[in-house]
Amino acid sequence: MKSQVKRVPNARGEGERLRQEILGAATRILEETGREDALSLRGVAREVGISAPSVYRHFKNKADLVTTVLDVTYHALAVAMSEAGESAAAAGADPWGRVRATVTAYRRFAIDKPRRYRLMFSLEYEPDRPPTTGHPVGTVLQAWTDTADAYLAEVVPGRRAEAQDLGVHLWTALHGQLILWRTLPSSAAGNEAILIELEESLLRRLLPASEAASPAE
Repeated sequence: MKSQVKRVPNARGEGERLRQEILGAATRILEETGREDALSLRGVAREVGISAPSVYRHFKNKADLVTTVLDVTYHALAVAMSEAGESAAAAGADPWGRVRATVTAYRRFAIDKPRRYRLMFSLEYEPDRPPTTGHPVGTVLQAWTDTADAYLAEVVPGRRAEAQDLGVHLWTALHGQLILWRTLPSSAAGNEAILIELEESLLRRLLPASEAASPAE
């Protein structure tokens, strides 16, 4: 059995630091188990080295803690995607190049943080958990919609109304490729070039092209 961590109490005004420690502990437990029912506020408190009531000062219940963990994770992915697109634009990349940079950021997040990525899409919820509104998945959906809208605005402005649909298609297809890539034999699954080739093929089929913004060979 894991012994309780002896923790030095935070100084006055360091409540945010404790909140982040609680989130970090909950994230580690969820990443390792993939199940909400494996998480308890008492277990999180033990991981951090505090009393269980202290957790309630920052999260009203376990569902609130799980939702916050997911919200932070989805937000981190959305920020990585947006920053990649903005950096590519600042470097003078064309619309295709900016989408490519966003896709690369998404892939790198999934590969570099495999447990976190898996948690985002395969967390098993407790059967009696009350429904919640505003699932954080919308944060990443908005990032894909913005990516598609920026591309369409420059390439085929008349089709900007399709931005959300295009974003959904990009996201679901890329996610599917990542999952399939993970199931390949170990030698192939470790070959990122295969995944990049699949991405290129997918983008050429999904992104509408024009003479002014055709992807370079």
